[in-house]
Amino acid sequence: MLEPSANEQVWNFLISGGIFMAFIAACSFLGIAVSIHRALTLKWSSVIPVNLRNDLYRCDRIFDEGQASHLLAALRASESPIGRIGRVALSPDFESRDSASEAVEATAKEQMVTLEKGMGVLEVVITIAPLLGLLGTVSGLVSVFATLGSSGGDVTDPSQIAAGISVALNTTIAGLVVAVITVILHSFFTRRLERVAARFEVIAGQLLTEFYKHGGPAIYEVESAHARDAMRSPDKSLVEAIEQSGREAGEGDSLS
Repeated sequence: MLEPSANEQVWNFLISGGIFMAFIAACSFLGIAVSIHRALTLKWSSVIPVNLRNDLYRCDRIFDEGQASHLLAALRASESPIGRIGRVALSPDFESRDSASEAVEATAKEQMVTLEKGMGVLEVVITIAPLLGLLGTVSGLVSVFATLGSSGGDVTDPSQIAAGISVALNTTIAGLVVAVITVILHSFFTRRLERVAARFEVIAGQLLTEFYKHGGPAIYEVESAHARDAMRSPDKSLVEAIEQSGREAGEGDSLS
């Protein structure tokens, strides 16, 4: 007799658990779907885009160069979590750093709640997958012993009872496997969320410090005034060239 292939063994293992194995499989698919979505959402390029990362990490030089308005425009153009937090930190609507800090803290909490979506689903899978497996095992054992009882205890082949108990334990194995894998994924995403929250706190604190060190909301008025002065004042090199041309023309007329 030929041994069943690996695929057949897996299929027989799954169908042996009946309806409880189907529930466990549904939990595994749900956990995988949520994990993929969390992995894409929590990658660093999504949380802190590359085009903002360099500016945020060197924001002290940006403020020293009088480019705060450009940084605010870049943050407003970004729909990333750090973009929403950063534009609140640099908003001209707050008169004091304390009020701005409270708004930044509220925005950061809101963004973290958004990033934590799906973590509750993983916790549910971790909890119910082993319970479904245990319930499937108990149900299988009840069926085995009910069959044994109906036969009056006359068992010609004890291996059939052992096989029935073995099949009943399959759901427990499946439930534990799903739970263990989900625990690992949940732990990984929890650590990533902690690192993201710490990074948000550092960046927001640095933005607030540099922003209010350079004058707070008044910095935008200063930059606008400098921009208007630069537009109104003629280019010095052009003026010097015109004056030099005038002098040369005057010298030519005098010689003639």
